[in-house]
Amino acid sequence: MIWRNPWAWLGLATLALPALIHLLGRGHARVQPFPSLRFLERSKFLPTRRTRIHDVALLLVRLGILAVAVAALAQPLLRASRARTTTTALARAILVDTSASMRRAANGGTALEAARRDAQRLAAETGPSLVIESGSPARELRGADAWLVRQSGRRELVVLSDFQSGSLTATDLRAVQPATGIRLVRVPTSAFNAPSEVVARSMLGTTVARMTATPTSTDIEWSSRDSETRRDDLLLLSATPTDVAARAARAVGVRLPLDTAHAVAIVFPSYAQRGELAHRVAQLDQPWMTDLVARLRSDSLMIEAAREATIATSLDSIGLVVARNAAGRPVVTAAKSDIDGQTRVVFFSATEPRSPTSVALIAALDRARSIATPLAELEPTTLPDQTLAAWQRASSVTTSQSSDSDGRWLWIVVLALLGLETLMRRALPPKVAAVEMVNDRAA
Repeated sequence: MIWRNPWAWLGLATLALPALIHLLGRGHARVQPFPSLRFLERSKFLPTRRTRIHDVALLLVRLGILAVAVAALAQPLLRASRARTTTTALARAILVDTSASMRRAANGGTALEAARRDAQRLAAETGPSLVIESGSPARELRGADAWLVRQSGRRELVVLSDFQSGSLTATDLRAVQPATGIRLVRVPTSAFNAPSEVVARSMLGTTVARMTATPTSTDIEWSSRDSETRRDDLLLLSATPTDVAARAARAVGVRLPLDTAHAVAIVFPSYAQRGELAHRVAQLDQPWMTDLVARLRSDSLMIEAAREATIATSLDSIGLVVARNAAGRPVVTAAKSDIDGQTRVVFFSATEPRSPTSVALIAALDRARSIATPLAELEPTTLPDQTLAAWQRASSVTTSQSSDSDGRWLWIVVLALLGLETLMRRALPPKVAAVEMVNDRAA
């Protein structure tokens, strides 16, 4: 037997209390009529202390109540095998890298497809499992580990990726709990030796950087061509000319291509039908819309330009606020509306087209709609196998005490003894004094 709270046995000192109560308690003499003493003067009987313990059975029951209660507080485990439970069940969180580099060829398909197959296999091998797909697995480490902490048994975090240089660091892995195992599985991909292009648009035209990676170096060939004709994918609604603002926005470089599958419009204060349009807008209800607004909110150029903006009209009741000025007034808001038969995200501007804020808004929208592959995904090198092996660790076997002790059965015994003690007290006759009355004179 094992006791989970052995300090509770100090409570056995309370066993002295019932014995002291029985010994120190005062008894009262019982008056017994005696014929030869009826003419004597009545004397006063004083209670006396007992010289021996009476009602031994009752005392033993009371001592038993205290002893069993102390044993219950000590939280016994009647079977030693229940004292510690070694859990070997495995809970696994699997992070699948979905970045652009994972779309390279691998095993007759893409690396991403292979990673998803491996993730399903790894999930099927364990009990509780969680599969998370993300373009940045490093950002998901804390969330995955938080889920694992809530699971019982052994815990393992698996990352399936091609592990481009910079995609994961030792600092990122320090966020994982020490008891959680880390397993880094590299997904084989084709060699990164095919030329890739980075196309950027600027005020002077379009610049193309053609990169070819070799085992020892990266060759870059630069070229430029005339600016492409702007497609009508950004609708500017204003009563004043907006071409100056559009040309100024082109001075801020943006990587091509842009997302032209989703329609966008900017409404300036001078637009004649602005009031009518503001009354028939709706809330943003599609993921691409909220994603576009989130990118604008994080654009540093847009934030700084809005901070210095002078408000020409109020936007307090129109759509979702995108940017505010230094006084806290909305400068740009966003809502959904149908314009020219297309559902668009409509950005309401509180400044006219020629203002720096409007120019920054047009440029920020171009950058936010860029769907070009992030530059980090063009990195040709990957983390060495030795580095990945050094970062890995095995999951710890968790040994924990059983949460339930057998003390609950002892509390049932305590209740039963309390009931017995009550019955015994009610069945006893009146107490008899422990002192015998000896009257030598009467003898």
